[in-house]
Amino acid sequence: MICPGCGYDNVKGSFGCEECGFDLAGLDLPEAQPLAGLRRHIMRDPIRRLSPIKPLVASPDASIGDCIRLMREGRHGSVLIVDRTEGERLVGIFTERDVLLRVWGSGLDIGTTPVRQVMTSDPSVLKEDDVLARAIHLMAVRGFRHIPVVRDGRPIGFTSVRGILRHIADQVLTKE
Repeated sequence: MICPGCGYDNVKGSFGCEECGFDLAGLDLPEAQPLAGLRRHIMRDPIRRLSPIKPLVASPDASIGDCIRLMREGRHGSVLIVDRTEGERLVGIFTERDVLLRVWGSGLDIGTTPVRQVMTSDPSVLKEDDVLARAIHLMAVRGFRHIPVVRDGRPIGFTSVRGILRHIADQVLTKE
């Protein structure tokens, strides 16, 4: 990191300039640097700009087979699991990855076993005002491909890796 006081090239993340002692704390944070181009969009565009995709929804009592059929027919890689007795509150997510890692080869009867036994309970979620950077961070660090978007605990959509890449291509790269 170049010191704005003396021009010395410090190690990235240094709190103070090793040459003149200038306070460097916070200068390498994204909000301390001017944002332009793709970086500006990633740090400032809210999730709502992605136009989150309408989710496929099922009850925790739905069978695994019904949820797989729903994903296949709806051409989505996930189903959001909502508790209809609590006002459509999101309680889980069931994804293609769950099919591969929790269902395939498990011996479970997919026609009778409720999805609640293999879904991911209390999934991480995004809100409409969260920025793209939060979604990208969750996807990179936690390995998510699909993240529910909620309003007041109720799912209104979901975003995916594909959706973020499409937004970047459509809204950012073509307009810069």
